[in-house]
Amino acid sequence: MALYMIHWSLNSDTKMDAAANFAPMTAEDDDADTGDVDMIGRWHDFAGEQGWAICDSPTVTDVQAWLFNWGPLISSTITPVQNDAEVRAMFQAKLG
Repeated sequence: MALYMIHWSLNSDTKMDAAANFAPMTAEDDDADTGDVDMIGRWHDFAGEQGWAICDSPTVTDVQAWLFNWGPLISSTITPVQNDAEVRAMFQAKLG
C-alpha cells in the first residue's frame, strides 16, 4: 500500500452540484465511491473551492479511478507521500 495526498479544486460553475452530490452520502456510499482506496482523512475549504485528502491505496490507478467519479465537478492533483518512519528508513539506508 502507498500513501497519496490529494488536492482538489471545485469548479465555480459546478461547486453547488458537487455539494448536492456529496451532502447525502453515507459512510457506505463513501466506501463504494472510493473502491480500493482507504481514506485516512479529508478536509474541505468549500468557500475557497478546494480540499485535501490523505489516502492509502495499492495503486495510483485505484486513486485515479475514485477521482474519476468526481471528474465533471473537480480538478485534482495526486501526490505520493511517505510518513516519517518510511523517509527516515530510506535516508538511513542511503546515507549509511
